[in-house]
Amino acid sequence: MWCGVWHRVEMALRSPVLAVVTSAALVTAACIAGREASLVLSLTAVLVGCVHGGVRGGLVFAVLTAAASGGCALARDTWQAGAFLWDTALFAVGALVFGSFVDAAHGRAVPGGEEYQAQGAYEALVNLMQEGMVLVDLNESILFANNAFAQMLGYTAEELIGKNLSEFTSPEEYRVYREKTKWRKKGRSDRYESKMIRKDGEVVDVLVSGTPFVGSDGAVKGTIGVFWDITDRKKEEEKLKYLSMHDGLTGVYNRACFEHEMRRLDAERYLPVSMIICDVDNLKQVNDAHGHAAGDAVLRRAAEIVKGAVRASDIVARIGGDEFAVLLPNTGSNAAKAIRERIRQHAAGAADLLTGLSLGAATRETMEMSMSELFKSADDAMYSAKPSRARACAT
Repeated sequence: MWCGVWHRVEMALRSPVLAVVTSAALVTAACIAGREASLVLSLTAVLVGCVHGGVRGGLVFAVLTAAASGGCALARDTWQAGAFLWDTALFAVGALVFGSFVDAAHGRAVPGGEEYQAQGAYEALVNLMQEGMVLVDLNESILFANNAFAQMLGYTAEELIGKNLSEFTSPEEYRVYREKTKWRKKGRSDRYESKMIRKDGEVVDVLVSGTPFVGSDGAVKGTIGVFWDITDRKKEEEKLKYLSMHDGLTGVYNRACFEHEMRRLDAERYLPVSMIICDVDNLKQVNDAHGHAAGDAVLRRAAEIVKGAVRASDIVARIGGDEFAVLLPNTGSNAAKAIRERIRQHAAGAADLLTGLSLGAATRETMEMSMSELFKSADDAMYSAKPSRARACAT
């Protein structure tokens, strides 16, 4: 909004009529106060002209201001005859000096000097940034990209100009960008995580900070985006998340995750829900006879057998030193027993297991049974299934 107001004020001040009125008003007020104040306020009027019109605007204001000053001087007969010419020269010099700086800052040609493009200086500064920066229009077409953003995607900055962000994102991610553009039109900025696709097809995780790009007329023209490559950070986060949910030895879910899933499945829509408890027989004897490395190998092999015998939707977890559990949502008693039998057969055919597995299954048909009671029923069934004489471990 303020950009639009400022633009209208700027356009108004460039009006010759308003320039005359402004200059005359300033100088008339200054003349009443004396010559020194007149010079100060008159130069101020010239500087206003420079700000809004560079050298050309400053010179216009200089001539108009000096003319107004001279007119007041002649009317009051308070200035010497050469005051008008002196003031005109003074104001013109001020307009040339200050206006030249203004023109250079806006990339305009400076009279009497070489054309200086400030845009090049801005781009040089932006290209020193380690963060990726991009300017896109309201259709997500790239208008400018710095070197860091180009390198992030495996392109040169020149290759990116004119391309659309849809070329570097999945359809799902691009819909997010389109939604964010609607926010930009309302003047809203935000920060969010996204994914982009490099030139070589590799996916890059990025943190994006987007803010509206407002034109001189006050309207939103697009988005200025700053991108941080957070791929390494996301990998570390995924690793930590995995470790917090999985058993470090066997790779199946851990006890904490198993208990979380028990709470999640404690809902009627998952009924019937079944559970299988699996205990590795004689693990202590394996450790004593062959060492703990052999015992660890047995546990890893047992986990592979159980995972290989169940469905992808089933949840396998190591819940104790030698004990595994399987949660089977929307699975009745007969299906659970069939899966239990499949695990038993796979274990019996694994010569490298060194020992056997004891298995117990139970099913929760209604909400009247709690998940804790389901666990106890499956655990009791497992202990009932243990052989009266444990199979001796291989030597």
